[in-house]
Amino acid sequence: MSDLSRSPEHIRAVMERYAVLMQAADADAIAMLFAEDATVEDPVGTPPHVGRDAVRAFFKTGFDNMGGGMNFVWDGSIRVADKWGAAAATVKLENAPEPFVVETLDVMEFRPDGLIASMKAYYGPTDMRPLP
Repeated sequence: MSDLSRSPEHIRAVMERYAVLMQAADADAIAMLFAEDATVEDPVGTPPHVGRDAVRAFFKTGFDNMGGGMNFVWDGSIRVADKWGAAAATVKLENAPEPFVVETLDVMEFRPDGLIASMKAYYGPTDMRPLP
């Protein structure tokens, strides 16, 4: 394990890669950013998806239901504190059956090996609106 495995630079790079993979609808590559026992709450407060296979299935189902990749853009910089990275994002689902946009705040916790241990997406109904 390198001292850089959970550095601010590493955390920012992984979160940037996550955004690129969301746009590419690459559920397999997204899952590989996560630890084997990782959890995803998207949105926060819903039952977590536990384990890399469940994380992969969650993203694949989302991409299948929304017509593929999403226009996923971090709003401003990715903030890093110790083992956590957080950033607001605007996500446009232009290929969804009824296109919409969601504004979210994603918080990721990283393990010492640099993999994502957990991800929580903070948004609710008031953070979603139809695309014009």
